[in-house]
Amino acid sequence: MEEGIGFECLVDPDANFYERVGIGRVTWLHWFRPHVVANYLRAFRSGHRQGRITGDPLRLSGVVVTDANSVVRWAHLATEVGDYPTIESVFDAATT
Repeated sequence: MEEGIGFECLVDPDANFYERVGIGRVTWLHWFRPHVVANYLRAFRSGHRQGRITGDPLRLSGVVVTDANSVVRWAHLATEVGDYPTIESVFDAATT
């Protein structure tokens, strides 16, 4: 069985890149908006569970694909809690 994805994946534990590309933050009140709560309940009913929270729980998520010269080729910057790109869209961006 083949393992791995064939390209590097980097994380930004100090949020330096997050700041540079404009990935925002939310307030604690944002977590209790009706559509956010509904999204989490739907995910919970589907069997998904929150893992251990690490880092900054108020930082929105983001995925950025760069080329070998660090030029951004694709980005998904969350606009609210739970705003994630599909795995397929990230792989498509990383392999084209």
